[in-house]
Amino acid sequence: MGTPCTWWEYTGRYAPFVDGISSPVMRNLDTGEELPGRDLPVGALWDCNKPADGDAAKRRYLYPTGPDGLAIACRLPDGSDWHIDGRASNCTMRDDNAHRCWVRHGTIGDKLHVDKNGLTCAAGAGSIAVPGYHGFLHHGELTA
Repeated sequence: MGTPCTWWEYTGRYAPFVDGISSPVMRNLDTGEELPGRDLPVGALWDCNKPADGDAAKRRYLYPTGPDGLAIACRLPDGSDWHIDGRASNCTMRDDNAHRCWVRHGTIGDKLHVDKNGLTCAAGAGSIAVPGYHGFLHHGELTA
C-alpha cells in the first residue's frame, strides 16, 4: 500500500514568515483543511500555475505544462516537489517539446496515474527518484 495523494489549491493568502520566507496558504479540495505550502503532506498535488482566484486571464506560466495546460506538482517523501509535467534530469530528448518525460493520466480531482504510456523519451520507467525515495505515482498513490 502506498501513500494516497490529495488535491490542494492556492487560497490567495500567505502564511506568516518563517526564517525570512513566506509560503502560500493551500486548501485541501476534499476536506477544506488549510496549511502553508511548506507544510503540505506527502502526496499533496496542486496546479502550480493556477491563480488563487481562478481567473484564467491571470494564469501564470512559471512551470512547464502538460497537454491540458496544467502544471501539476506532487510533494515527495523527502519534502521536495516533483513537477510531473516538467523535464526529467535524465531526459533523452531535451530539444523536443512535444514529448513528456512522465506521462500524466488525469487532471485535478482525479486519481492520477503517471507512466511512460504515450509520447515520451527513454528516461527511466516513469518513476521519480530523489535522495531517499524512488517510486511511482500509480492510481492516486505514491508507491516505493
